[in-house]
Amino acid sequence: MDNLQHTVDELRRMSEAELSGIGEDSLKVRLQEQGAEARAKYGKLSAANLETFLSDTDCVRHPTRLILEYGEMGMHQFAHPDVDLRDETGRGRVIYIRPVLGKRPDLLALAVSCVIPVINYGDIIGDDHCQVYGASLMNMTEGEYYDAICGLADFVGAEERYAGEDSDNSQHCGNGGGCGCHSNP
Repeated sequence: MDNLQHTVDELRRMSEAELSGIGEDSLKVRLQEQGAEARAKYGKLSAANLETFLSDTDCVRHPTRLILEYGEMGMHQFAHPDVDLRDETGRGRVIYIRPVLGKRPDLLALAVSCVIPVINYGDIIGDDHCQVYGASLMNMTEGEYYDAICGLADFVGAEERYAGEDSDNSQHCGNGGGCGCHSNP
C-alpha cells in the first residue's frame, strides 16, 4: 500500500506536461500490444483475412466495413474512417479506401492497418500512434512501416502534406503525405 500511495503522491506533484507524457507513453505501449495481439490471432493481415479482422471486436472496437470510394477523404489521404450511417445501432464504422487500391489487394491491408487506431480510439490518435500500431500489426519496424505507408501514398497519388500541417479532413494516419513522408524526418 505504501508503494501505491507513494506513486499517487508522485503523480499529484507532476506537471501537466509530465502527466501527458506518461499517458502518451502508455497509449503507445497499448497500441503496440494490440497490434501484436491481432497479428498473433490472424498472422499476416491481408485482403484474404481483412473482413474477418474488421468484424472481430477483440481487434476492432466497432464493426467496420470497407468502401472503395472517396467519401469525405481529403486529397492527401488514401483511407478515411467514418461513421457507418447504414448501421442503425450507431456503432458501425466504415473505412473509405481510394478505389485504385481495390486492384492492389497487397496494399489494401496496409491502408487499413493505418486507420484502425482512429476507429478504436477516435480523435486522440495522431500519425505517430498509427505508425506504432501499424508496424506492430504488420510485423515491421516503425521505419519499414513508415516507408511502406509513404510508398502507398505515392502509389495512389495522394497530395503532399507536410508533417505538422493540419487538415480539415483528418490529422491522423491514412493521410498519404500526412505520414510525413514528404518532409525531412
